[in-house]
Amino acid sequence: MAASRAPRLVAGYDGSPESRRAVAVAARRAGRRGTVWVVHAHPSPPGLYDVVDGERWRAEHADRAQSLLNTLLLTGDAELLDTNYHAELREGSAAAGLLAAAREHDADEIVVGSRGLGSVRALLGSVSHELLATADRPVLVIPAGALTAAAGAPNSAAEAS
Repeated sequence: MAASRAPRLVAGYDGSPESRRAVAVAARRAGRRGTVWVVHAHPSPPGLYDVVDGERWRAEHADRAQSLLNTLLLTGDAELLDTNYHAELREGSAAAGLLAAAREHDADEIVVGSRGLGSVRALLGSVSHELLATADRPVLVIPAGALTAAAGAPNSAAEAS
């Protein structure tokens, strides 16, 4: 019998507790054999910027984004250390960056956190909402309530897909 492919997941990370939880869930789902690509998107320069200002904009945002990823990797959950992981910066919208990374790495699923702010769109979050509408693979959305309900409880119902 042929061995199955090791899990491949993309997790969105923006520095929020919800995104940190999404990374931890992705790492747990990938396990020791799998790989997680932790993706952080930073904005493109506004359209009216000239080339010099646009490059400065990109450099500043890329530096801040890289610092954010470094902080996660240095102080991240132990689960991340139990799997293969890569950190990536993407310019542009978060949803487009996550979907592009998932396609490039042939990911099995995309994992994101949701802040749950109230309205239907905000309940899922604009990134998770856009991913659910456009993704060509499963999207696992970790709700804000999972931060407290699933704290210390691996394999909780909040993490099931």
